[in-house]
Amino acid sequence: DGIAQMHPFAPPDQTVGYNEMIDSLNKDLAEITGFAAVSSQPNSGAQGEYAGLLAIKSWQEARGEGHRNICLIPVSAHGTNPASAVMAGYKVVTVKTLDNGDIDYDDLSAKVEKHSGDLAALMATYPSTYGVFEE
Repeated sequence: DGIAQMHPFAPPDQTVGYNEMIDSLNKDLAEITGFAAVSSQPNSGAQGEYAGLLAIKSWQEARGEGHRNICLIPVSAHGTNPASAVMAGYKVVTVKTLDNGDIDYDDLSAKVEKHSGDLAALMATYPSTYGVFEE
């Protein structure tokens, strides 16, 4: 409960330990991922999706691959996934799912091949929207 319940208007002198912990976590995550920096924000799933897609877009643009504009998303995905992708400037191409909720890997493979030159990202929720942990 402690850190998750910290009051947003807590006096700065009472948040020193919390800030040190978050700064340390961010440094560790940057080292593990190879990023120059990381952010502890945003706090919601949809904001996180959007932030992640913008990071992907920036990375691709920095590599001269800004033409990549296709984001593959399973048809079972929550509505925020395609919304986030469109807001980030991507064209959404849906991937079929099987009756049990698993991604249809034949359809995924076909769409990866079809869009290989313009493929920017694949958004896959784990566990899936059905609560399935795919193997």
